[in-house]
Amino acid sequence: MKKKPTVLLLGTFHMRPTTDMYQTEIDELQSSKRQNEILEVVDRLKQYNPTKIVVEMVPELEKSLNEKYRDYTSGNFELEVNEVHQLGFRIAAELKHEKLFAIDWMEKGAGTRGVGEVYEWAKTNQPELFNTIFKELESIDNNEDKNEPTILNLYRNCNNPAAVKKHHQKYINMARIGEINNYVGMDWLIWWYQRNLILFSNIARISTSFDDRILLIIGNGHVQILYQFLEESGLFDLESAIKYLEN
Repeated sequence: MKKKPTVLLLGTFHMRPTTDMYQTEIDELQSSKRQNEILEVVDRLKQYNPTKIVVEMVPELEKSLNEKYRDYTSGNFELEVNEVHQLGFRIAAELKHEKLFAIDWMEKGAGTRGVGEVYEWAKTNQPELFNTIFKELESIDNNEDKNEPTILNLYRNCNNPAAVKKHHQKYINMARIGEINNYVGMDWLIWWYQRNLILFSNIARISTSFDDRILLIIGNGHVQILYQFLEESGLFDLESAIKYLEN
């Protein structure tokens, strides 16, 4: 069988506030307890032995990203509270990587509506569908016990195959928001698919060797759709994050 580069998609919650509609709020990430929990996740992911670490940042920020990374490896930079630094920098440094790769895309693109506009339209015009999609999506990202689990358990939840699939189903069902000739939800989904196709394209672009073992640290809402694009391309072998998080 022809050898292919390998990709592991690590679905993550965002450790700092973002523009995402729903946030996972975790208490005291800089405390010694939480830092030790993060280090446990780092130690597990190191077992994948990635050769390239890829993060959810736009390429225009890659230069400054790696300036901070070099400062960190020189002992001149204190890690900020985000998954790029807390996981990406630590794994890369321990495996002696020269740099990290930024592959995200956040331009306006082909989409004509923001997700917030879709949310408000559905709330006003299709309240039953609104509750089906958004309230359940909110319950996935904001469970009542969010401050209780360890960081490892949070990552297990983010990468649980059933939860990943359910998250993706909610996005797909946003296509139902709207009416004939006014496809409100699709006006945002066009952008979502464009963004994830660009992410796929950029992953393929930085994959330059059959020996590449790429670790992509990405918001967990991207995992299912990117997995599909990577698998269907026929270009990659895919490994499961759960393999490293649960064993």
